[in-house]
Amino acid sequence: MRGFLFETKKVLKKKTTLVSIFLSFLAAVGLYIFNYAVAEEIQEGNITRLESYPEMFTNFANESRAEKDKAIEAGDTAKTEEMDSFISRYLESITNYEKMIEAYEQEDWMFLHEKDIDSLQIFVEDPEAATYGIEEQLVSHFTLRATYEELKLLKDINSKPFVQNTTTQPLLATIYDDFTGTSLEQYQTMTKRYGQEGFSFLVQLIQLFYIPAVVLIGCFIFGNSIASETTKKKRGLNFYRVLPYSRLKLFFAKYISGYIYLLIFSLLMLAIPLVCSLFTKGLGSLKNPILVYEGTKSTSIFGNSLNAREDQFHFIEFQEYFWKVLLFLIVFSFFMYSIYFLFALLTKNASLSMVLSGAITYIGMNFLSSEFNPFVYTDIHRIITGEIATRTFNSGFTFNTGLYISLALGIILTILGYVTFRFKRQVT
Repeated sequence: MRGFLFETKKVLKKKTTLVSIFLSFLAAVGLYIFNYAVAEEIQEGNITRLESYPEMFTNFANESRAEKDKAIEAGDTAKTEEMDSFISRYLESITNYEKMIEAYEQEDWMFLHEKDIDSLQIFVEDPEAATYGIEEQLVSHFTLRATYEELKLLKDINSKPFVQNTTTQPLLATIYDDFTGTSLEQYQTMTKRYGQEGFSFLVQLIQLFYIPAVVLIGCFIFGNSIASETTKKKRGLNFYRVLPYSRLKLFFAKYISGYIYLLIFSLLMLAIPLVCSLFTKGLGSLKNPILVYEGTKSTSIFGNSLNAREDQFHFIEFQEYFWKVLLFLIVFSFFMYSIYFLFALLTKNASLSMVLSGAITYIGMNFLSSEFNPFVYTDIHRIITGEIATRTFNSGFTFNTGLYISLALGIILTILGYVTFRFKRQVT
């Protein structure tokens, strides 16, 4: 225990460590501020777009009134009645847009969710009679169903949604859409989501591989204690050679102290956006929904395929999602720290260890598609939501599988690290 406490104190005495921690925290704050500014700009753009519609329909109504006057002078009763109908619809549109503008400005999400639910209902209930498309390319029925159900859940809890660059049909992007060309660009613009509230922004960050990046940075900051003292410039380990202190205790004192600091650092990096949100829009609701794919049973002579009409889904709440992310963080940081620690022992170079750890993670994520590949589970958001399992038609990609594999390999790599350290030649 004394060795462990000694090592924990040594870490915080390094100025480079403190500077690295400060810069990391500053970067997390900057990331939140930048995202918040972009979301605010998009929201203001949505309101500006809505504000242009009342003026446009007012012009239409005035033109129809002029046409109506001409029809009255000409004694054209049918034309007069037609213009009355147009004027009535234009005035109704003006009223509706004014209500939407007021709802956006006052953040009346109950009203906005109800409006979006009503507009989507026909597409969901009667897909043969009504379809929704972008430049003649249709949005999948799965996406419309998922968006519809998500909006109903948001309405039930009267919660703020993610900010999107659209004022109509805030579609939830799914893997069932296959757009091309300019339609794809519009679809990506419309469905890209920005979280202003703390919990929503954290979900957004997790989708962008925030956790792996934070863990790798943490490994770089805290994972070099034992390696740095085995070099000829720093012979810190020689201090222990004159003491009745076993190598096993020394190894685990350094290993565990570094891992605990890594875990605390990672948790703080997740907490910073939440703290920042307290000064803006608040934390938000832990009951907000996240889509989970249930996979597909559709097969043909040509193999498996997604079925937008038949495939099912459900939603989990943010609180369940975050518990899984937290458990993943504990195991994943242990796994990555074991890799980094072993590289640090072998190379004695922090930068090289960082490059090797990052490279093996990238290669594992992108070139080895197997449920037994621990690096696939680095994309934890798509594991929790079942996206990877659904895309690959492989139900083996589960959250629990990722935990077991990462934990087992982490233990094996830790043992290898100790063996490497135990039989490594002493610095003289």
